[in-house]
Amino acid sequence: MKKKISLFKSLHLNSKASEEAMSLMYSSFYKILRLNLKKDCYEEIMVFSKEKLPDRGYSHNFSDWAKNFAMTGNIYKDDMEEYLEFIDMKKIKNRFQEAPKQYTVKYRRNIDGIMRWVSLDLIPCQNYSEKNQIVYLYVRDIHDSLSKELNDSHLLQTVSEAITRSYLACVYMDIENNTSRLIYVDEKIRSYLSESNSIQETLNNSIIFFTAQEYQPRMMDFCNLNTLGERLKGKSIITSEYVGTGGHFCRANFIPVGYGDNGDLKSVIYTNRFVDGEIINLRGQLETERALVECLTTLSGSEDFAEANSKILKNIGEFYDSDRAYTFKIDYEKQTATNEFEWCNTNARSQKNLLQDIKLSFFSRWLDLFSKKDIVFLSNISEELDGNSIEFNFLNDLEINSIIVTPFYDNENKKVTGFMGVGNPKRNIDTDIVIRSATTYIMEEKLKQTYTEELYRMSYSDMMTKTLNRAAFIRDMKKLAEGNDLNTGILYADVNGLKYTNDNKGHEAGDILIESAVSLLKKYFSRKKDKLYRIGGDEFVVISSDISEKEFQTVVANLKDILKSKWILSCGGAWFQRITDIDQATKDAEKSMYRNKADYYASNGHADRRSMRAEGN
Repeated sequence: MKKKISLFKSLHLNSKASEEAMSLMYSSFYKILRLNLKKDCYEEIMVFSKEKLPDRGYSHNFSDWAKNFAMTGNIYKDDMEEYLEFIDMKKIKNRFQEAPKQYTVKYRRNIDGIMRWVSLDLIPCQNYSEKNQIVYLYVRDIHDSLSKELNDSHLLQTVSEAITRSYLACVYMDIENNTSRLIYVDEKIRSYLSESNSIQETLNNSIIFFTAQEYQPRMMDFCNLNTLGERLKGKSIITSEYVGTGGHFCRANFIPVGYGDNGDLKSVIYTNRFVDGEIINLRGQLETERALVECLTTLSGSEDFAEANSKILKNIGEFYDSDRAYTFKIDYEKQTATNEFEWCNTNARSQKNLLQDIKLSFFSRWLDLFSKKDIVFLSNISEELDGNSIEFNFLNDLEINSIIVTPFYDNENKKVTGFMGVGNPKRNIDTDIVIRSATTYIMEEKLKQTYTEELYRMSYSDMMTKTLNRAAFIRDMKKLAEGNDLNTGILYADVNGLKYTNDNKGHEAGDILIESAVSLLKKYFSRKKDKLYRIGGDEFVVISSDISEKEFQTVVANLKDILKSKWILSCGGAWFQRITDIDQATKDAEKSMYRNKADYYASNGHADRRSMRAEGN
């Protein structure tokens, strides 16, 4: 307890006050650290959460711990850069040197695959100075505080507005601790609800005061906490409609917010509102909000873009009660459009295989319309299209009577890159915001994915030769060492005379020599399972996976034969049924290359300056 009480010494609190303050903190924070900026170390004052890796083993060095925590999958990828910048010790010191005050960053943590918003605060001690550089780090989970989430997350602003506009009551219920908090309550009913009541008391009061007697048994069942967790499993919301005491038609909802490690329901949002006079309109509004939130949640919570796309199409398809929902990708070079992802309802058959490499001319009218507006809606193709047109015949063959289509754009080139379609929608057809918003979300996610793939490509490829680089070689060799791959050939190659060419003919000639060597290696190692790496200025390695010894040695022998007439490079290879020692395997291939290099020097009348290395000395 000494460590805990020490946090409050500068606040001049007595022991009892310290304990009270600590008990309050336990309900608000799950990590508090005392940082010494001078020594770059920390002291645990309170840790109230499970971490993926234990703190021990890092000598309580704050920089090491903070970076390790981030780099082991705890921080959501889109917030990683901001988090690492915020916890950089040099930058922390500079901030507090300029102004010793509270600094805050909000980011998303990946907890068991679920994105949760977290707030991290850095607060200086009361007598902070150059000599006494003590700062406290507080971490708290703000995800299950709905009011915070609605204010902090741009993704859910529409829901925030809907609460104040449409709801009589919105109550956050902490089932685990049996407490409730009123997020929004209409003044007419505030006196009937109390935060001091247990959750069940709050629900019972709501039913007694607002529900017509004949509907009370139904609502008692709906608000039964003992069965609520089971009824919410796998659902984003459950709803019950009833008549209130004043004759108003009403709707109550339960929306799950948090689950425990064992999958038990921890917290929910309970909402209640009138829908009298506007029931159809408001039901559509709720469905629209829910569909939008589900699309956003799917994209923000999934790292698998294909899986997220499939889920979004399901949301869109069900929202419009359609036969199918699909996305198409346009290839202007081939002048085709291809169905990438598809969702079908239970009564419709898949058409994805029929919609591959469709001539772009089939969609020429749509592309023209997309330049003027961002949606195409055909409510009845028999009435709106010429029965002899390509478009009519194409849609009719696919059993499409009506369709909603909206485009994907390349924002940089202002070009349509594809589109999303909903075939034979049967409801909500006057609401296009869902499909238009979904295409916007997907476009933004595709853009992020493109940037990520480009960054990944740049990290693991050699910019000059377009081969894989040394970082990729180290990565893949580790995989080989950890796996059980069978029948692997390793070729080691070294460009001959590169230094001489650079020194006497210029680096442009040297680059041409390297590119010629790369072309030759690619010609002889052209299988999909052959990987070519540039691991140095003039050194290359080929890893051939799943190849027989005879096939590998034949390719190497053929390559060496052609090299006798033009010594662009020297090479040597080794084949392994199973690689047990990756370093030794690489050295075996390298030694074989040096023997070939000796032949090169001998045939060209040069001394072999690397013969000693070839012998392993």
